[in-house]
Amino acid sequence: MGQDDLDQTILRILQDNGKISIEEIADMLDRSPSTIRDRIRRMEDERLILGYSAIVDMERLGVDAEAVVFAEIDTGLEGKAISALLSMDSVSEVMKVTGEPRLMFRVRASDRKELLRYLDKNIRPLGFRRLDVRLVLDRTVIYPGFV
Repeated sequence: MGQDDLDQTILRILQDNGKISIEEIADMLDRSPSTIRDRIRRMEDERLILGYSAIVDMERLGVDAEAVVFAEIDTGLEGKAISALLSMDSVSEVMKVTGEPRLMFRVRASDRKELLRYLDKNIRPLGFRRLDVRLVLDRTVIYPGFV
């Protein structure tokens, strides 16, 4: 089912604040809470809303090194490598991208030495031909789910 203006507005509100209550959204949009609840439930059932997440200050948790990794891998090994990456707690995002290298992912660790150890011990054995590792110096915008 297509989304109308009300659905789009609800989605924008939820993207901005996933903790906002249904009652607060209803007040903001001058709609009944049951209307908002039904709309959100439908979008969840349709898998338009895939989940809710918290934006966490990873530095306060002792995670002080993050890298964006561009990786080249043979097509035959790609599926297995992606599955392995998705199962790793230190990997926060995996994407197929255009051009070469075809794979991009984010990996994090407590510090740069631990990051390098993690790459050598857990990432390189997956069969990548080349890893182009770029350290993240600063995050100007933090998106939910990408921490």
